[in-house]
Amino acid sequence: MTSAWNWIGIIAWIIVLALLVWVFHNIRVRRIKMIVERKRTFEWGSLWLTIGELVVSFGLLLGMGYVTFNHQVNLSDAKAVKVTYQYEPLVLRVGSQDSYYVAVDRGTTNKPVHIYNYWISGAKYTVSSNKATVVSSLKQVKIADAGIPWSQKALKKQDTEHGKAYVVKMTATYLPTFWNGLGVHVGHQAMTRWLIRVPGQSFINTTDIQAN
Repeated sequence: MTSAWNWIGIIAWIIVLALLVWVFHNIRVRRIKMIVERKRTFEWGSLWLTIGELVVSFGLLLGMGYVTFNHQVNLSDAKAVKVTYQYEPLVLRVGSQDSYYVAVDRGTTNKPVHIYNYWISGAKYTVSSNKATVVSSLKQVKIADAGIPWSQKALKKQDTEHGKAYVVKMTATYLPTFWNGLGVHVGHQAMTRWLIRVPGQSFINTTDIQAN
């Protein structure tokens, strides 16, 4: 269901697109009158008016496009986004050589994106390295995930409760604000990020991938 706030952006898009159509119609009508009524093919006044109309209409179109499709989320802005965390303990898997919590499908030169496989309560989950980070020490978190508001205090608590083997899913959701509504973002997810914590590098399997 679309949030009422998003109608700000929907109405704004309708106005901008309607203005763009009107501008091209107005340019055509004005040119026809210039040729038919005044018997001219060029007028400086008409040219400058046309340029002004196009600049304004395309400026508004680009502005709406930027707000809607190129909006950069600020996770530290508590008024713009709501950040929540979900913690789940990992399930240890037994491989042909060692036990592990995470199995990695390595990327290639043409597609340098790793795929992380992990298990929670018997269920397998998969996430790409574009959205997830695997760490074997909390000291790596600030470096590997700079800009993501992971709480060291909360992570240390999870270390104690789950033996340094868990996954954290961070979800940022757009809150009701004018700018979020203008971009038609309210209620939608701004970002989802996973942090996979393992006790050590030896618990990361890169060779023995199991399907289940």
